[in-house]
Amino acid sequence: MKDFLKHTFASFIGTVSGLFFVVFTSGGALVLLTSYLSSIPPTIEDKSVLVFELKNTVRDYNNSSVFGEITGDNYIGLNDIIYAVNKAAEDPRIYALYIDGSKGNISTGYASISEIRKALEKFKKSGKKIIAYLNSAQESDYLLASVADEIVINPLGGIEINGLATSQLFFASALKRYGIGVQVIRAGKYKSAVEPFTMDKFSEENRSQTKEILSDIWVNLRRSVSKSRNLNESIIDDIANNKGILLSHEAEKIKLVDKVKYPDEVTEEIKQITNSKEEEDFPQITISDYVAAKSTTKAKNRIAILYLEGTIVDGRGKVGEVGSEDFVKEIRKIRQDDNIKGVVLRINSPGGSAPASDSIWRQLQLLAKEKPLVVSMGDVAASGGYWVATAGERIFADHNTITGSIGVFGLIFNFQNLARNNGINNDVIKTNDLADLNNSFSQKDERELAIFQKGVDRVYELFLQRVSQSRKMPVNRVIQIAEGRIWSGERAKEIGLVDELGGLEEAISYLSEKLQLNDNYQIVTYPESQHFIFDLLQNFGGIETISKREEITRNISGFCCWPGERSIRRIIADALSSDGFKIYSILPYELEIK
Repeated sequence: MKDFLKHTFASFIGTVSGLFFVVFTSGGALVLLTSYLSSIPPTIEDKSVLVFELKNTVRDYNNSSVFGEITGDNYIGLNDIIYAVNKAAEDPRIYALYIDGSKGNISTGYASISEIRKALEKFKKSGKKIIAYLNSAQESDYLLASVADEIVINPLGGIEINGLATSQLFFASALKRYGIGVQVIRAGKYKSAVEPFTMDKFSEENRSQTKEILSDIWVNLRRSVSKSRNLNESIIDDIANNKGILLSHEAEKIKLVDKVKYPDEVTEEIKQITNSKEEEDFPQITISDYVAAKSTTKAKNRIAILYLEGTIVDGRGKVGEVGSEDFVKEIRKIRQDDNIKGVVLRINSPGGSAPASDSIWRQLQLLAKEKPLVVSMGDVAASGGYWVATAGERIFADHNTITGSIGVFGLIFNFQNLARNNGINNDVIKTNDLADLNNSFSQKDERELAIFQKGVDRVYELFLQRVSQSRKMPVNRVIQIAEGRIWSGERAKEIGLVDELGGLEEAISYLSEKLQLNDNYQIVTYPESQHFIFDLLQNFGGIETISKREEITRNISGFCCWPGERSIRRIIADALSSDGFKIYSILPYELEIK
């Protein structure tokens, strides 16, 4: 019987292994095939229309992973959009541009939208037509579409213009109910990343700074839409205050759109513009395909764009994070490449670990001694994101960039009451009074809190020094605009935290002029793409990309899909780890504007 069971089990394992091998190799073959097909540059017909689909999630930088094509992830790089729109304006084969909002809504920040709008406005000045089609548009969709020469909306569509808002979940009462204590150490009265754990609503300081950010972005949105559509700004405010959502015929009546039509009617209109002979469509090419078809320059001189996108963490990061260990390696690669004459550091980060931010800053400082380093801020470059920005000689930000948040904090969770309420007791044997300083089952006394506060204060002092040296500003003046307060890019320019209002294009233009390269250079991007085999392993579980404590946190908390989820999960994960007290320089929360 034992032999029978042994052979049966072995046969079962062999069958499962075989099936896994078939699935894995089939998946690998699919990846290889997709990789090969995507490497064949698409052809561009004469009188083609460049199609920009709003359904995409826009990231600063898209390294064109094969897996996005297989899984259907709708990611597109801001760099690709701007390149394609600018290039298409000069391309005689491109006849017009079509903003297609029929398949979904755009997902990105208002600073990114501002940069895309500038590229679209340049395209429009070339004399080529822009047509936009909308189904159900949000403010961000309409802000982009408003640049178009003609906006068409679905008969059953609508436009949401009801102002901007952000929300935050607060856990103080829940933590107290379950017996979890929280002690806070921070530097900066506006440094409110701790508030979800200690309060039941926004503090007055946090409410004030957030309201100011929302107001600044709303003013820019209202101004841009009104100018593009030749409307009075008061009309936009009236819609936001009294209507909120406009149906298609209402939007047409007040000239927010030009026509109410079905998608096939718009297709017919574009066919006439392009003199297309096709029965049901017109010659077209997507942004991604247009970028894939671009010709590469052979210029020896290079300008590197180094993308820092995500929460800054110690060691190696995973998706959506910037691991200091890996990022430092990328900086060193750039330093060692003699063909790279200058660097634009593009930041889209709310910050994160203070030591990790400073490690990156250190390597950027060494880089800046050898090659000019200019900073371009995206949607967010705050806290640790601003810390690393201080390594640059010149800082560019958009009007709608969220920046500043110069402050530091630490959190100590105490699970003593939670444990006792469930019959669990923690006992300690120690050689010295402070041996259990990092014990999560006891409340810290004044002496212990003073030790942690000393560390936070030291990091804050260093942060202030970094800003003072970079901005050539006395520390006393830095303190006045620091305290963890966030600023819009426009206000940051007024108070001296940034040098110029502009996007990635303006930063590159400034650097090329400084280096006197004229147009004799090519753009190279970092971090470099991983080999697709590493993508394969990471996507299908061959490489462990989630730490054990992250897994524990996810299982315990059930946090998912609400503003601030990622930052809060990271903080709780660190609290559950055995690594000891951690100091953060990160935004008050993930400012998700709707």
